[in-house]
Amino acid sequence: FIMAFHSVCFPRCLRLLPWSGPVLCPACLHSTPEGPVSVPEPDPRLQELESDPPNWKDLASPEALASLKKKETKRQEVINELFTTEHAHVRMLSVLQVIFAKPLEREELVTAPELATIFPSLDEIIELHSKCSCKEVFVTRFGGTEGEWFQKLTARFCSRQSWALDHIKTKQKKEPRFNAFIQEAESKPQCRRLQLKDIIPIEMQRLTKYPLLLENIAKSTEDPVEKADIEKSAECCRKILNHVNEEDEGLSLSVSPATEWQLVQELD
Repeated sequence: FIMAFHSVCFPRCLRLLPWSGPVLCPACLHSTPEGPVSVPEPDPRLQELESDPPNWKDLASPEALASLKKKETKRQEVINELFTTEHAHVRMLSVLQVIFAKPLEREELVTAPELATIFPSLDEIIELHSKCSCKEVFVTRFGGTEGEWFQKLTARFCSRQSWALDHIKTKQKKEPRFNAFIQEAESKPQCRRLQLKDIIPIEMQRLTKYPLLLENIAKSTEDPVEKADIEKSAECCRKILNHVNEEDEGLSLSVSPATEWQLVQELD
């Protein structure tokens, strides 16, 4: 009966609520400069991401909802939470790209090595989180080959965030034009009153939430095989999180942008 709302298959993927709204991918992101330090208006698709996806209960008939057991209702609520928070995460990653990374590159306010170390593999990370069809959105697989790719990209991005935050802070103090751009970008409504220093850590923050959400889904899953698969996915995600933490601790934060760029190249 639950298949009417969600289809769950772990560790390969987690299929979430039907959703016909937009999910941004790198190919969708375009904007036009309007001045030497101006921030262009975002792509309409980014504006559409401002709308939250519908609640799962709004997509089900009253009869179907009434027939659900309490435990299954709880399970659906957690799956819906996983879906809606993933949508919000894609939106903020897209803000990083559309409001900050692309204009910084276009305005030549940062060098190529700087851009690659402040926003390493951002396009690929957005693509991972944005996998979808017209009716379904999939959370990135945490096991197997795809899990290894997810681990590599997140480790690359998260291990450089401390350096990125320090570098941005220093650059704002020394370069008025760069500082003016960042302040204008942060004033955009898409940032929701968050500064760039608040947005850069979101990938690490998101990674820490996956295991708990998956474990909560497993607690409300009655089928023993499905439950075991979900628990396995949660464990795979914890291993990825541990690897990312180790990568972060092992990377020196005092290296120059040129050295950081060399490290990025070596990881490819």
